Amino acid sequence: MSSATNPAEMSGRESLDPLVELVRDFNRFYTGLIGVLDRGYLDTPYSLQEARVLYEVGTAPGSTAKEVRSRTGFDQGYLSRLVARLATAGLVRRTASQTDGRVQHLFLAPSGKRAFRTLNHRANAQVATLLGSLGNDERRDLVASLRTARHLLDPAASLEPFTIREQRVGDLGWTLHRQSLVYKSEFGYKDAFETYLCEGLAPYLRNYDPRRDRLWVGESAGRPMGFIAIHHVEDRPRWAKLRWFLVEREARGRGLGSRLLSTAIGFCRKAGYDGIFLWTVSDLDGARTLYERAGFLLTEEKKECAWAPWAREQRWELRLRRKAG
Repeated sequence: MSSATNPAEMSGRESLDPLVELVRDFNRFYTGLIGVLDRGYLDTPYSLQEARVLYEVGTAPGSTAKEVRSRTGFDQGYLSRLVARLATAGLVRRTASQTDGRVQHLFLAPSGKRAFRTLNHRANAQVATLLGSLGNDERRDLVASLRTARHLLDPAASLEPFTIREQRVGDLGWTLHRQSLVYKSEFGYKDAFETYLCEGLAPYLRNYDPRRDRLWVGESAGRPMGFIAIHHVEDRPRWAKLRWFLVEREARGRGLGSRLLSTAIGFCRKAGYDGIFLWTVSDLDGARTLYERAGFLLTEEKKECAWAPWAREQRWELRLRRKAG
């Protein structure tokens, strides 16, 4: 038989989506990194699949085979053989259900508990070793990336609650970057929008006053998911300008936008501002709803918008103090 590469196989590889190849390459890298394909997982007598069953039974004693199957995705017949091997080895014991004799509950035997503790300890130590060479920023980036990947591939996975913090070095650049990309990809804004965003950056930095200016970032599991800023302006001294308000798509509808907006309004009240104003675009329905609920009123509308010709620029205002007299 010729050793030449099959043309059909070669064509398939050449046309492979680069993202698919990237994921497969990472899978090969990571499985090799943690020794998934080694004969004995973590230098134990057990395969990765056997170790997974020990983990599932050890963390949820009394689970049925059906419950373990739903958490692992193992085929029913394959799981039955795994459980049988572990039971024969004296690691797992099976107890018939008192309500249904056809159902068996799984528990770890004493030797199984020892094996579970060994596997758990070695798995933790392996990961700690992998992370040991990373700095704090690198660890934070890794955690955020892993959680993002999990959420994108498994949207039903539980999402961690939001926290809101004040700005750190690098946040302003990130806010401008995300706004430029999100409004381009989701709303089709023209490139002039990025220019508009950048024009507001220099005044904010040059005239920054912590008593009157602030930027907040909303995070989930260490990953930035939204932001909002308040900036004092010279042409209307007692009024605050609300800027750079954005919530990432996956965080919308979960209350982050309302929390960011209320945080900014609360800051303005404490800072003694008479009111808050902002410029937005008429096609941003979600943002407009938040402004209306917070008490903002539409006070001005331009006939057109340079970066969204199909919409109109709008000015909204929220008065915080009544006019004297």
